[in-house]
Amino acid sequence: MRRFSLVWSTQLMSAIGSGTAWFAITLWVWAESGSATLFAMLTLLSLAPGLAMAPIAGALVDRIGSRVAVLVGDGALAITTSTVLTLYLTGNLEIWHLYVIAVFEGVMESLHLVAYMALVPLLVVEERLVRANGMISLASPGAEILAPALGGVLLALTDLSVVLLLDLVTFVFAALVLLVVRTPRPAVAEGERRRSWAVFRADLLFGFAYIFRSRPLVLLLLLFFVLNFSGAISYALTTPLIMMRSGDDQALLGVVLAAGGAGGVLGALVVSAVGDRFRRMTLVLGGMAVGSVAGPLLLGLSWTPWLWIASSLVAGAVLPAVNSAYQAIWQSHVPERQQGRVFGARRLLAQSSLPLGLLIVGPVVDYVLTPLFTDTGPGIGVTLLGGDKTGATALFLVFAGLLGLVAVLLAMTSARLREFGEPVATGAVKASEPPEPTDHEGMSTPR
Repeated sequence: MRRFSLVWSTQLMSAIGSGTAWFAITLWVWAESGSATLFAMLTLLSLAPGLAMAPIAGALVDRIGSRVAVLVGDGALAITTSTVLTLYLTGNLEIWHLYVIAVFEGVMESLHLVAYMALVPLLVVEERLVRANGMISLASPGAEILAPALGGVLLALTDLSVVLLLDLVTFVFAALVLLVVRTPRPAVAEGERRRSWAVFRADLLFGFAYIFRSRPLVLLLLLFFVLNFSGAISYALTTPLIMMRSGDDQALLGVVLAAGGAGGVLGALVVSAVGDRFRRMTLVLGGMAVGSVAGPLLLGLSWTPWLWIASSLVAGAVLPAVNSAYQAIWQSHVPERQQGRVFGARRLLAQSSLPLGLLIVGPVVDYVLTPLFTDTGPGIGVTLLGGDKTGATALFLVFAGLLGLVAVLLAMTSARLREFGEPVATGAVKASEPPEPTDHEGMSTPR
């Protein structure tokens, strides 16, 4: 774990630096425009293109190697930060610049993420994958807690340029550490690597074919498609519901959101310490069930602040266990030399529900559900959830929680899925890998 810990620590600092820069940029956009729509568009542009390009990113990872791909991603992201910094210092930064940069940065983030996930199995033994992924999962809640605080202090004392410079320094430091850390690479014949450039189209389809020829992987993918859709609804509606039910209490909202970040850190620490002692699919299914009930379902039904805090804390705490076990399952069951293509296809398929959820949540609440709570008189729905847009928002959150819970219960009916995902015993012979795509060969059924 020593090599992995060194790489992980610098990548964690880089993630916090990026989160701080993103927080500062969003404040700058809000100060310049005062438009929530422009902010939402910036978020969408940073997400959707990266998902669409994930299969291409995965194919590149398998060609140039996960270590080189992480370095390329870090370097490209450092260039985008440098560009924003230069535009800001020269007084030429405009919002449309950030839209263009967000698209490029989203694509590079996708390359970096796929490569980082493929790099982990090269740095740790298979039995420690859940622990390693638990450590990686610290990045998101850590950034949620530290980035706003650090960004707010830096912006109060200095300006946006200092925040961007800090982000740039963390990128460079992470890249330098990865350059000096020795990382093995899956053995690929040189002739095969050269030949693979001529069948790039087949490589783009390879990851999808691999996934769809394995029933447990398809079921796992569908489960996370639902989880991401439910999560998008919860992400979009949590803040509005709390503000409406609390009378626009911003301080309380901050406490609730901070509880989610604290829960994420706590959960990641626990998984990093003892996650390898549990069955991976138990962590996935159990964590998703608890998160669905304690997260959007409880939040939609509750009216008291301490329940909102508890909901955010528990939902945040189980997420690292779910994601860590999920990543470990894929890392164990996909051959190392094929992980880039498979992980790229998986990212596109599983996370395409995120922009879908973000796009539909507003219209559904405003134009479909709100009239149901406005046109009807007081009833059990209004009494339980609230009236007008409050009730509509709460109802959609309850739906998101129930959707996640039903998906878990259906998944539990599959014996193959319940038994899937445990690591191959040390020294055991792994199942043969499907052949690399060529101009004349098909692809055999994956493990």
